[in-house]
Amino acid sequence: MTKTFLMGVLAASLLLPAAARADRGERLEKRGERMEKQGERKEKRGEKLKAKGEADEQKAAELRAAGKDKAANAMERKGEREERRGERLEKQGERREKRGQRLEKRGEALENRKPNANRATPATPADPGVTPATPATPAK
Repeated sequence: MTKTFLMGVLAASLLLPAAARADRGERLEKRGERMEKQGERKEKRGEKLKAKGEADEQKAAELRAAGKDKAANAMERKGEREERRGERLEKQGERREKRGQRLEKRGEALENRKPNANRATPATPADPGVTPATPATPAK
Protein backbone atom coordinates (compact mmCIF):
# COMPACT_ATOMS: atom_id res chain seq x y z
CA MET A 1 0.00 0.00 0.00
CA THR A 2 2.62 2.57 1.03
CA LYS A 3 4.97 1.44 -1.74
CA THR A 4 2.27 2.01 -4.36
CA PHE A 5 1.44 5.37 -2.84
CA LEU A 6 5.09 6.44 -2.82
CA MET A 7 5.51 5.36 -6.45
CA GLY A 8 2.47 7.47 -7.36
CA VAL A 9 3.93 10.48 -5.57
CA LEU A 10 7.26 9.97 -7.37
CA ALA A 11 5.55 9.71 -10.76
CA ALA A 12 3.53 12.86 -10.10
CA SER A 13 6.63 14.78 -9.01
CA LEU A 14 8.44 13.80 -12.21
CA LEU A 15 5.56 14.92 -14.45
CA LEU A 16 4.94 18.24 -12.68
CA PRO A 17 7.82 20.27 -14.22
CA ALA A 18 6.70 19.51 -17.79
CA ALA A 19 3.12 20.54 -17.02
CA ALA A 20 4.29 23.70 -15.27
CA ARG A 21 6.51 24.62 -18.22
CA ALA A 22 3.65 24.19 -20.69
CA ASP A 23 1.41 26.28 -18.44
CA ARG A 24 4.06 29.00 -18.22
CA GLY A 25 4.42 28.93 -22.00
CA GLU A 26 0.69 29.44 -22.43
CA ARG A 27 0.71 32.34 -19.98
CA LEU A 28 3.62 33.98 -21.79
CA GLU A 29 1.85 33.51 -25.09
CA LYS A 30 -1.38 35.08 -23.79
CA ARG A 31 0.54 37.99 -22.28
CA GLY A 32 2.20 38.52 -25.64
CA GLU A 33 -1.14 38.59 -27.45
CA ARG A 34 -2.51 41.03 -24.87
CA MET A 35 0.50 43.32 -25.27
CA GLU A 36 0.12 43.25 -29.04
CA LYS A 37 -3.51 44.33 -28.75
CA GLN A 38 -2.61 47.08 -26.29
CA GLY A 39 0.06 48.28 -28.67
CA GLU A 40 -2.40 48.46 -31.54
CA ARG A 41 -4.85 50.42 -29.39
CA LYS A 42 -2.12 52.84 -28.31
CA GLU A 43 -1.10 53.37 -31.92
CA LYS A 44 -4.68 54.17 -32.92
CA ARG A 45 -5.02 56.58 -30.00
CA GLY A 46 -1.78 58.28 -31.04
CA GLU A 47 -3.01 58.68 -34.61
CA LYS A 48 -6.24 60.25 -33.33
CA LEU A 49 -4.31 62.67 -31.13
CA LYS A 50 -2.08 63.66 -34.03
CA ALA A 51 -5.16 64.33 -36.18
CA LYS A 52 -6.70 66.36 -33.36
CA GLY A 53 -3.50 68.39 -33.03
CA GLU A 54 -3.50 69.15 -36.75
CA ALA A 55 -7.15 70.22 -36.53
CA ASP A 56 -6.27 72.57 -33.64
CA GLU A 57 -3.47 74.11 -35.70
CA GLN A 58 -5.92 74.70 -38.56
CA LYS A 59 -8.31 76.34 -36.12
CA ALA A 60 -5.41 78.53 -34.93
CA ALA A 61 -4.86 79.68 -38.51
CA GLU A 62 -8.56 80.62 -38.78
CA LEU A 63 -8.39 82.53 -35.48
CA ARG A 64 -5.28 84.35 -36.65
CA ALA A 65 -7.08 85.31 -39.87
CA ALA A 66 -9.90 86.73 -37.74
CA GLY A 67 -7.34 88.87 -35.88
CA LYS A 68 -7.33 86.93 -32.62
CA ASP A 69 -3.60 86.38 -32.25
CA LYS A 70 -3.48 85.49 -28.56
CA ALA A 71 -6.13 82.76 -28.89
CA ALA A 72 -4.48 81.56 -32.11
CA ASN A 73 -1.10 81.21 -30.39
CA ALA A 74 -2.67 79.24 -27.53
CA MET A 75 -4.54 76.98 -29.94
CA GLU A 76 -1.38 76.39 -31.99
CA ARG A 77 0.61 75.42 -28.89
CA LYS A 78 -2.18 73.06 -27.86
CA GLY A 79 -2.16 71.49 -31.31
CA GLU A 80 1.59 71.00 -31.31
CA ARG A 81 1.44 69.49 -27.82
CA GLU A 82 -1.24 67.01 -28.87
CA GLU A 83 0.69 66.08 -32.00
CA ARG A 84 3.84 65.35 -30.00
CA ARG A 85 1.86 63.29 -27.49
CA GLY A 86 0.24 61.40 -30.35
CA GLU A 87 3.63 60.60 -31.87
CA ARG A 88 4.89 59.37 -28.49
CA LEU A 89 1.85 57.16 -28.03
CA GLU A 90 2.28 55.75 -31.52
CA LYS A 91 5.93 54.87 -30.84
CA GLN A 92 5.01 53.29 -27.50
CA GLY A 93 2.32 51.29 -29.24
CA GLU A 94 4.75 50.02 -31.86
CA ARG A 95 7.27 49.04 -29.19
CA ARG A 96 4.63 47.28 -27.11
CA GLU A 97 3.39 45.43 -30.18
CA LYS A 98 6.92 44.22 -31.00
CA ARG A 99 7.48 43.16 -27.40
CA GLY A 100 4.18 41.29 -27.47
CA GLN A 101 5.24 39.42 -30.59
CA ARG A 102 8.55 38.46 -28.96
CA LEU A 103 6.79 37.27 -25.80
CA GLU A 104 4.30 35.26 -27.80
CA LYS A 105 7.10 33.61 -29.77
CA ARG A 106 9.01 32.86 -26.57
CA GLY A 107 5.91 31.34 -25.00
CA GLU A 108 5.44 29.04 -27.97
CA ALA A 109 9.09 27.99 -27.81
CA LEU A 110 8.79 27.32 -24.09
CA GLU A 111 5.66 25.27 -24.63
CA ASN A 112 7.27 23.13 -27.34
CA ARG A 113 10.60 22.68 -25.58
CA LYS A 114 11.63 19.14 -24.75
CA PRO A 115 12.03 18.45 -21.04
CA ASN A 116 15.64 18.65 -19.86
CA ALA A 117 17.02 18.86 -23.38
CA ASN A 118 20.24 20.59 -22.33
CA ARG A 119 21.00 18.88 -19.06
CA ALA A 120 24.11 16.77 -18.56
CA THR A 121 23.37 13.06 -18.73
CA PRO A 122 25.45 10.68 -16.66
CA ALA A 123 27.40 8.03 -18.55
CA THR A 124 26.12 4.52 -18.01
CA PRO A 125 27.59 1.22 -19.16
CA ALA A 126 24.68 0.83 -21.61
CA ASP A 127 25.21 4.35 -23.01
CA PRO A 128 28.75 5.51 -22.24
CA GLY A 129 28.38 8.81 -24.11
CA VAL A 130 32.11 8.79 -24.82
CA THR A 131 33.90 6.10 -26.76
CA PRO A 132 36.48 4.25 -24.71
CA ALA A 133 40.10 5.09 -25.35
CA THR A 134 41.88 2.76 -27.77
CA PRO A 135 44.75 0.96 -26.16
CA ALA A 136 48.18 2.06 -27.28
CA THR A 137 50.01 -0.45 -29.42
CA PRO A 138 53.61 -1.13 -28.52
CA ALA A 139 56.22 0.35 -30.87
CA LYS A 140 58.06 -2.13 -33.07
